[in-house]
Amino acid sequence: IGVGKTTLLNQVNNKFCGDEQHHFDVVIRSVVSREPNMKQIQEDIGKRIGFSKNSWQDKSFEERASDITNTLKHKKFVLLLDDIWESEIDLTKLGVPLQTLDSGSRIVFTTRFEGTCGKMGAHKNRYKVFCLGDDDARKLFEGVVGRYVLNKHPDIPKLAEDVARQCHGLPLAL
Repeated sequence: IGVGKTTLLNQVNNKFCGDEQHHFDVVIRSVVSREPNMKQIQEDIGKRIGFSKNSWQDKSFEERASDITNTLKHKKFVLLLDDIWESEIDLTKLGVPLQTLDSGSRIVFTTRFEGTCGKMGAHKNRYKVFCLGDDDARKLFEGVVGRYVLNKHPDIPKLAEDVARQCHGLPLAL
């Protein structure tokens, strides 16, 4: 809930996209959200592996899944899935060949529900992202607003501190 999971995943994606020194053939990013649109996730994957929307227009969900499997099983990929809620995403049904995970492909996802990690079969490297502490929240707020603004009036620093506290350490709120 606003602690920066999406921001972190975007930074990972940008790092891969901006750095040709990684070990993956393709980096795929898709937003899942509360009600997963499986067809949209397939389209996001297909776009990154080179399928044009026109070539997929008349294909069924199963045909698209087959195309994805046949392409990704020969590649080392990283699939970044953002904002998975409580629904399990059946990656195999989408066409993601899970057997390639043994050869170095990776799936990274964000969720606000710890139980989703188990449902998705996550077994390595779970990271919890927490809200900022009071000092860090104040520093972030100060960095966004700027020292100049905070010093404009003697009441502003106290108000800024109150606002930062009311945001409960949520970076997006700050």
